[in-house]
Amino acid sequence: MSSVKRMIVEWHGNYRLEAKNERGLAVKFDAPKAYGGEETALSPMENVLASLAACSSFHVLTILRKKRQKVTGYSVEATAERREDTPPRVFTRIHLKYKVKGENINPQAVETAIKLSEEKYCSVGGMLKKAVEITSSFEITNE
Repeated sequence: MSSVKRMIVEWHGNYRLEAKNERGLAVKFDAPKAYGGEETALSPMENVLASLAACSSFHVLTILRKKRQKVTGYSVEATAERREDTPPRVFTRIHLKYKVKGENINPQAVETAIKLSEEKYCSVGGMLKKAVEITSSFEITNE
């Protein structure tokens, strides 16, 4: 069974674009200044990286809640290496560093949540891992 998603991308001058879904929710894009853009929003490739981190985060946080972990702070630092010599300038390696803060956070719970997100639940990662090496690490700060 499949579902259909619809996205409309509108031009707002120069390289500024806005994508809207059927509910009217939007995200903006722009190009780097080096390519004639104004850098008023993330580039499409930056959005891909952010989408991977966000998708994975939804699942990691959900799993940690189910494991009754008391998370009080959370972030993901996403870094990517990109081919610069010839187009398309794709990502060649991505690393996600998860930072979890909370009370008595169990490292095994965090490791399991990340693994499940990467191997089973994150749709963005599921697509990207066919084309790029994705690695991860994590650190825990207990309150």
